[in-house]
Amino acid sequence: MGLTRQDIVRAGLRLLNDVGLNGLTLRLIAQDLGVKAPALYWHMKNKQELLDEMATRMYADALPSRVPEGMGERESFELAARRLRRMMLAYRDGAKVFAGTFLTDESLLGDNPLQARVDAGLEPHLAGRALFTVYSFVIGFTIEEQAVYPVPGERDPRYDATSSPWVFDEDVEGRFGDGLTMVLNGVFAWLDDKVAP
Repeated sequence: MGLTRQDIVRAGLRLLNDVGLNGLTLRLIAQDLGVKAPALYWHMKNKQELLDEMATRMYADALPSRVPEGMGERESFELAARRLRRMMLAYRDGAKVFAGTFLTDESLLGDNPLQARVDAGLEPHLAGRALFTVYSFVIGFTIEEQAVYPVPGERDPRYDATSSPWVFDEDVEGRFGDGLTMVLNGVFAWLDDKVAP
């Protein structure tokens, strides 16, 4: 059986945990798969296309597209944010891989937690801004978190000498939860101001 795009993507994700995003190359993936690098170019034009596919696979593997029945808007946002962060943390440099990529399978986007507001008159682009704001917080927070802990469970030693809690607070879960609450409070206050007459 011949080499497939998914073989390349899976190898890329496996190697990502070993070498990080900066060390991940198409040549290294080809070596891992036992082929010459040009063989990969039949399937992927460049590294960005590979990253798009890797991000899509990460998302598909980790996130259900449906919101649990009966869950409200705010709870849906929070659940999605926590799932997104968990998905990125499953890979070394996962947030950097995910940031700025293009999901190649739009069916993975699932339900819009603000659909009821859109149906009631909220302009779709405003719902998109609300979603993007929460998404951007999660991506940014996780990129910073993975800078402090570049390998899961291993803190960058430069932070060992930092004792000021306003510079570095070891309660990462607490920081994420508090930050998410602040962002969601702002998003929902903003959405409430946009309610159609």
